[in-house]
Amino acid sequence: MSYDFNTRTAPCPHVISEERYIVDAKDFRTLHLAANTSLNMRAPINGQSTLTLRISGTLVQPDDPTYGYDILADENRLQTNDQFYKVMFRKPVRWFVPLIEAGYITRQPYCLRCSAQGQLNDLKMSGIGGLLRVVNTDKLIQKVLKFVLTSRCSFYPQFTCKIKDYVGKKFGNAITEADVSSQILDALQDIKSVQAAQRTVQDLSLQEMLKDVTGISSSMPDPTSVSVECSITSYGVQSSPLPVNFTVSSTRDRVGN
Repeated sequence: MSYDFNTRTAPCPHVISEERYIVDAKDFRTLHLAANTSLNMRAPINGQSTLTLRISGTLVQPDDPTYGYDILADENRLQTNDQFYKVMFRKPVRWFVPLIEAGYITRQPYCLRCSAQGQLNDLKMSGIGGLLRVVNTDKLIQKVLKFVLTSRCSFYPQFTCKIKDYVGKKFGNAITEADVSSQILDALQDIKSVQAAQRTVQDLSLQEMLKDVTGISSSMPDPTSVSVECSITSYGVQSSPLPVNFTVSSTRDRVGN
C-alpha cells in the first residue's frame, strides 16, 4: 500500500514561526519587527503563552537570567480594534545584530500562512511531530485534486488541466459546462494511466485506484470562479461514490468533500 503526505485543505492554525526581530538601538531592550522597524510586532498574539523566543536558534524562557523578557501592551497601537503587544528584555541585550526569532499564534486577519482566508492546504504535522499521511480513498481524493487543481506543469505538459484558464471567461459562451467536464475527465484518465504504470513497480491498494467517474457537473457562480461537483469510485470492495467538490477562483481555490 502506498501513501502520500496529507495536504488536503483544512482550517489554518494561524501559527507564525521564525518571524525575525531586532533589538532597539537606543534602549537595547524593546524588540522591533526586522522587516519594518516602526512596528514592535507585526500581528496580535492569540494567547501570550503561545509566544516562543529564540536567540541564534536557542529557545529562551521568559525568566531566563540573561535574556528574560516581558510581553507588554503596545502603547503605540492602542487605537486599533485588536490588542497588540511588544516584547521587552528585562536587561539590555547588546549583541551586534543577534538573530532573534519569535513564534506565536495570531488571529486570522493577520495570518500569513493562509493569507487571512482561514483555510490551508499544506503539509500537516501529527501530535508527535511527524508528517501526517493519507492512504486508500483519502489518497485517491487528494490525487484527483492535485491533478485537476495543479493545472500547469512545464516538465510534464501532458499531465495538465486547463480549468484554471477558464476563470474570467464568459461561461456558456466562450466556455461551456462540457469544456470543464472534458478537462476533468481527461485529467482523471491521466490518473488511471499513471496508476496502471505505477502498479508495475509499486503495490497500490484497491481503495486508492481510480475506477470510474459516476457524475460530474459544473457551474460559474460569477465571472471569477468555476464550481465543480464530481463523484468517483475506486476498486475497493463495495466502493460507494466519493465526492470530489471544489471551486476554482481567481483569488483562491476552495475544496470540499
